[in-house]
Amino acid sequence: MFSLALMTCMAGNASSIVFNGTWTVTMDGNTQTSNDGEVTIETNPTGVDNINFVIPPFGISSVSLFSVPGATVNGITVYSTERDVQFGGSMKHAIVLARYIGGMMTAEINIPAEGITARFDNVYDHFQLPNSGFEAWTASTGEPDRWHGFKSAGGTYATTSAALVKLEKSQDVRTGATGYSAVMTANSIIGIVANGTMTNGRLMAGAMSAASLSNHAEMDKTSTETDANGDLFYMPLYAKPDAFNVWMKYTQGTANANNKASVSVKTFDGTYYQEPVDMEYTNLSGSIVGGQIPAGDWTHYSFPFDYDSYAANGAATEAIFVTFSTNGNPGQGSKNDALYVDDMQLVYLAQMTDLRYQGVTLQGWNPAVTDYTLVMDGEPNLDDFTADVTGASAVVTKTMEQTDNGYRIAISAVAGDLQTATAYIINVTVPAAGMKGDVDNSGTINISDVTALIDYLLAGGDVIEYNADVDNSGTINISDVTALIDYLLTGNYPAN
Repeated sequence: MFSLALMTCMAGNASSIVFNGTWTVTMDGNTQTSNDGEVTIETNPTGVDNINFVIPPFGISSVSLFSVPGATVNGITVYSTERDVQFGGSMKHAIVLARYIGGMMTAEINIPAEGITARFDNVYDHFQLPNSGFEAWTASTGEPDRWHGFKSAGGTYATTSAALVKLEKSQDVRTGATGYSAVMTANSIIGIVANGTMTNGRLMAGAMSAASLSNHAEMDKTSTETDANGDLFYMPLYAKPDAFNVWMKYTQGTANANNKASVSVKTFDGTYYQEPVDMEYTNLSGSIVGGQIPAGDWTHYSFPFDYDSYAANGAATEAIFVTFSTNGNPGQGSKNDALYVDDMQLVYLAQMTDLRYQGVTLQGWNPAVTDYTLVMDGEPNLDDFTADVTGASAVVTKTMEQTDNGYRIAISAVAGDLQTATAYIINVTVPAAGMKGDVDNSGTINISDVTALIDYLLAGGDVIEYNADVDNSGTINISDVTALIDYLLTGNYPAN
């Protein structure tokens, strides 16, 4: 689904990473897409890298950026910059935000003044469940691609179970949708109910008794067995999702309010795991909360993930195991119970909830506002900026580059799937060293500076400490107001 080339350059220790993927460009109200896009990052040991975007749509050709600061947190590298670039044959002021992990990258070039947006993506469904809309049904078993029922089951009674319990394609879909859903239907033999079940792992039918733990769904990254399409009974996961969204419809052969369908979603390290469990497993890293589905028409469900309850396991998140069943209890329910499933989505959050400078929330902080201004005496220290962000796999990165009158600091919140990213920009102004008493930095000393100094002492805010420390004591206080007024009345110029 993506390609990655790593080339070592001859000069110094620089190297280049090439990403191939899709560019989608909107310009003049029209949108064009090309699968022949490319992004090349020339990395340098200093962390200030060069980026070249090859953008086929609209004949733009390429956009090159030099000396772009990058930051890496938990494997995710982020670049954020704002500058004039050659775009489509002319210079345009662009905002660029790019991020990658391993061979997966997304990037945006926005030119707000002209309503131009260009987005690169080679992530595709790497952070989603394959065939999540159940539109692909090419397996000879008649099961949806990458999903499995009893026709691909193992175990002594696999053939018997496959004849009893159905997993089929259905044109019964939610309102507004087209295509197909997956439906599993329960059956019964001599009074024993066989629940309809579907999993992205593998079903095992090892006993006649419905309650036997030999009848289960399992997943194991060490297994080399494959399904009818040649796919492993295993699904890797590259980041922790925050929620599992899915559309489901549950009908009952015999109405019973106590009977409910079920969905189980577990994240784990990929070593053997089964449900129903036969022992206490310590390889889990998370699980959705809830999962009991009452009878009813198509409903959109959103189940949050709980990772805190599994933190003591210390397990990595490398795989995801999903199982649907017409009943949460083996052998319960009734014949012809049916569970329809469609349009699954893993949700990855990344919302910044607080942004601080030296431990104090930025003045005017609002998550919806992305631009802020600070006045400082010299070069900022990135360690002075801290932030809180939601999202189990979200990261916060910090970069800084010099501008004509100071610094541009980008504090970025990036979701684990790379799709969501927001850069909060702090424009730091560093005025040239002025003169004592020019508190408002206007270039002259007058009554406005007295007002500005009093406002600072009463309400706080930003001032140039050198200018505001009128009496040169090293502390800004009421004595500086007195010294400033004395100058205005007597002409006794503050000492520089």
